[in-house]
Order: sequence, then C-alpha cells, then structure tokens
Amino acid sequence: MIQKMLTVLLTVVLMSSCKNAGQVKAEALAAPQDVKVEAVGETGAKLSWKSDGAGVKGWHIYRRTEADAFHVKPLNYDNPLSASERSYVFEGLEKDKWYDFGVQAVAQDASLNSRVIYAERFSISEPSLEPSVEPSQEPSEEPSENPSEDASDDPSVEPSGEPGKDIEVSVKVDEAAMKVEFSSKSLSDENLLITLAPVSANKTVQIDRYEIGSEKFASYTDWLGPYSMRTVAATSQENPWGFTGGWHGSNGDGTGDPTAQTQSIEVSVDGESVSDGTFTGSEAVCIVRNKVMAANTKLGVSKRFAIDETVTYTFRGGRLYVRVDVTALEDVNILIYYGMQIANGYCNKFVFKTEDGQRYESAESYFAKGKVRDMIGYSAGGHQVTAHMDGEGLGDFSSATSEYSALTQFYGAGNGKGYYMLIGDMNAASHSLRLNEGKSVYWKGFYEFNKAE
Repeated sequence: MIQKMLTVLLTVVLMSSCKNAGQVKAEALAAPQDVKVEAVGETGAKLSWKSDGAGVKGWHIYRRTEADAFHVKPLNYDNPLSASERSYVFEGLEKDKWYDFGVQAVAQDASLNSRVIYAERFSISEPSLEPSVEPSQEPSEEPSENPSEDASDDPSVEPSGEPGKDIEVSVKVDEAAMKVEFSSKSLSDENLLITLAPVSANKTVQIDRYEIGSEKFASYTDWLGPYSMRTVAATSQENPWGFTGGWHGSNGDGTGDPTAQTQSIEVSVDGESVSDGTFTGSEAVCIVRNKVMAANTKLGVSKRFAIDETVTYTFRGGRLYVRVDVTALEDVNILIYYGMQIANGYCNKFVFKTEDGQRYESAESYFAKGKVRDMIGYSAGGHQVTAHMDGEGLGDFSSATSEYSALTQFYGAGNGKGYYMLIGDMNAASHSLRLNEGKSVYWKGFYEFNKAE
C-alpha cells in the first residue's frame, strides 16, 4: 500500500514538473547580423546578412520607401525565403529616391520571430533626401549629478512652476482645410513652428510640419502611435494584419485605404473658441476627434470603426502638451500601442531618462528598462526634442511588458525612431489589453523642442 502511494505521489510530482517546464517562456530568434546592402547594376540592390540559422524556418524581407510608414508589411509575408538563404536582390528601383531594406528571421511560432534589422539607407543617386547622419553638436555623454535637474518639469505643475510661462503663441486656423499652425519661441529662444494638418493615407489631422531655428522637417510617419488591435467579435476578414490609425492605411503600412477618419477639430485661444484667422495668446488648444478601425474591420463587409480617439494638443510656454483618450465602440483587444513617439528629423541618437534617475544613451536599436519619463531624440543640425510621458493613465506602464517602457528602432545608420511602450510588447506576444465597449484609457505628456544640450 505504501509503495503504491509513493508511486502515485511520484507521478504527481513528475506531472507537475512537466507542466511547469512547459510554462517556461521561449525566447525570440536571434536577429540577423551584419546586414548590408550594395548596388547591383543601375537599378538594383542586393541585401545580405549573416546568421547561424538556429531555429530559423525562413526569412521575411522588408522594403520601405519615403512614402511608407516605419512599420511595413514584409514583401514576402505569405512566402518567406528558405532558411538557407542569406541574400535577396531588389530590382527596378527608382533613381533619386531612398529605400530602407531589412530582414527578419521567421520562427515556427510567429510570436518568436526576431527583430527586423535594416541595412543603411540606400539610394540609386546621391545625395540622399535625408539630412546628414552626423550631428553637428553631440549631446553630452555625462549625466547630471542631480538626475532631477535633467528631467523636464512635470506639466501638472500649473502654471507658475512651468518654464516659459511668459512665452506667447500665435495660432493660424483654417477650418475648411482642418489646418492649425502654432508659432512661438522655443525655451532655447529660437523660432518654433508646429503644424497640424490632414496627412497620411488616412488624411487624419496629425503633426505635419515642424521647424526650429534653421531646421525644417515634414512628417512621413506618425508621432502619435497607431494601434495593433482586433475586435473580440469575429469578422469575415481572413488573416487580419497590420496597424491601423496614425499613418497606417489598410495595407498595414503607409498605403491603402484609410483606416481612420478625423470627425472634427476645435480650436481655442486662452479659453475662447476661435475659427478662421490668426490669434495670439498664452495658451492655444486644438482638440482632434478621430475614429479608428481595427485590423479585422478595415476591409470589405467587415469595415467599421472600433474606437473613438480624442487627441488634445495644448501649446503653452514653448511646449506642445498632448493628451490622448481612447474609448472602445465595441469590445476590442489592443495588442500593441506605443502612444507617444519621436519621428523623423530627430533620429541620430536617443537618450532615455527614468523616474529613478537612470540614464541610457544609444545610436542603435535599444530597449530601455525602468519607467522612462523623458525620451530625447537628436537632429543632425544641433537640436533635440524631448518626449515626456506623465506617470498616470497608460503612462504608469501597467498595461505593457515589464521588460522595457521605451525603445528605439534604427532603420539604417542615423535613421532611428523612438517609441514609448504603453500596451503589450513590440512583438504582440504578451500583455494585450481587453477594452470593453464604452470603456476608456488615456495618457498625457508633452513635446519640447530646443537646441541640443
């Protein structure tokens, strides 16, 4: 009898051990190494890479042009290259245009695919349309002895505690075009211009142009993040893929049919509603109301909006404050949401500062641990933009992976983009958020453009 009981207990222990072993989280594939691109003939390019091939079932190939958003669908999404391949040739490229070519290791389980690694930006003819990749003024590599002095002031300190409280803003409004232009001085006392206008495949009102001092940029990707989400209710769409909203059309990148729509904008100056014309005051507000589709409601008979998105831009004291409120129109699962981003122009180098005083710096793809409160991108012309994330709403990072709260992805030398990680993780492998119909989430922070420190 005792022997039988021991046998049963041993069986239970073994079964429990097997169960726990099965719960060990698998690691993503190693990213390809030494990714390079070289010209082939007059209109071609060869992408090559190295890998030991461990666990690789194939390769996804990426091509991004100046007309695309940063996240693009693989060219061979449904037909990866064989695992033995280590190169791919692109043909029929156009002169005087730039291209970003990348590669990703594909696993049996898609959630374990590697990061996408891009080669240096490629162009048939020089010069590239991008600014020089070498900053004229590098940021300081030494952190302040007092980390609290490095971080931007908390925007919740009203208003006497804010820097630049005496800076006025001029606002130009064109209601028919849904265009709003903020012009002011920066905190480093240079002319600063930020324009909101309908842009991208969606023609939603987003950050369009921005200028500080002698540097001028036009957006070709989103500053406020799109959504990787699906409705809980099944739809007729097969294999729904890609981001929606922001800069992203129905193809999952910057092309295709609209996946979002701006319903209205409202502008006020010092609390008074304004319409067409130019106005001056200490504070200007533009409220943009959007509707956004899910990945499985963007096509055919399933086409419908899944969330309401209200973006409140407040220009005050040389800063552009942003608040985003998201409300579900039906039950949705949000798999990836970055929220606040740093886009083109400020992409040579990034600095991350956490609320506990840690400081990280990188000029390549990087994942920042801890709770990042300030993400700073540096331009080629000696300027920086700080993206500050408040610690409330989604900014407490409770709906995201604990592995990192912000990251940068480089799509070639000097061509990075910074992201906060507010929901999920960048591989949609964990921490998705179920947002039921009528429920809302939000985040808030600010952008600050200045001379580089």
